[in-house]
Amino acid sequence: MPMRNGGASGKSGAFKMTPTPPRLHPPRDMPALWLFDFDKTLANLRHHVDWPKARTELEAMLRRAGAAEELFERIPPGKCLPLYEAYMAELRSSANSANSTGASGGDAILRRASRIIEKYELAGVAKAEPLEGAVELLRILGQRRIPAAIVTSNSSKIVSRWLARFRVRPTIRAIVGRDSLLPLKPAPAMIEHALELAGARPRDAIFVGDTEGDLIAAHEAKVAFIAIAADDAARDHFLALGAQRIFRSPAALAIHMNLALAPPPYRGALRRLRVRRG
Repeated sequence: MPMRNGGASGKSGAFKMTPTPPRLHPPRDMPALWLFDFDKTLANLRHHVDWPKARTELEAMLRRAGAAEELFERIPPGKCLPLYEAYMAELRSSANSANSTGASGGDAILRRASRIIEKYELAGVAKAEPLEGAVELLRILGQRRIPAAIVTSNSSKIVSRWLARFRVRPTIRAIVGRDSLLPLKPAPAMIEHALELAGARPRDAIFVGDTEGDLIAAHEAKVAFIAIAADDAARDHFLALGAQRIFRSPAALAIHMNLALAPPPYRGALRRLRVRRG
């Protein structure tokens, strides 16, 4: 069963929670579109990526591109995605005063930065195992022809490779990753783009994630949110933020939503074989 609590509010960066949460579906109502975060929501990627080494290479590239020293002092050592996000924010904040050539140059730097991070993500994704029930949940959504998409700060390429590894790539309608060059969560832009690609309204979708940034992005996009919290500390944090549906794993979420996989085809084949032999 999900954990419930109401009324709390939280904030992250420039995005502020308001006291009234977005419209939530009744617990067992089936969303028309499922949106998922990737790392720690579907897959255990984070601990298989050499983030300090990625940070070193990313920082060297950004220094050559002329990034301000203050940026590296502000973002703690070893933090790679936060550094990418902070540099993007600086580029976007000066976009109004830049000409089209300058904006294009900024995008080129962001693409190079994203590819550096992607190199280290690719080295780790082969070791990234699914969270309990994650692959099965994606398969049942595919069986029932319920659209699903992934919205992630990781590269869409590594997500696609992971999905192919577990043979669930055809179940995913879209992947909106860091390489879209959209602002990362908690900004709502990536979720909004996924909704656009799927042709869905915010009220007909749900976003499943594991961080405060995921919750805030869903709230800002007016999409209902489900939290994956693997331990009590994460659960308590989501409760303090006012999250209303919190599950230990995708498996627990699937059970709550009455989503059960159909028997694999080979079982029926075995039965037919036994009948013929009999």
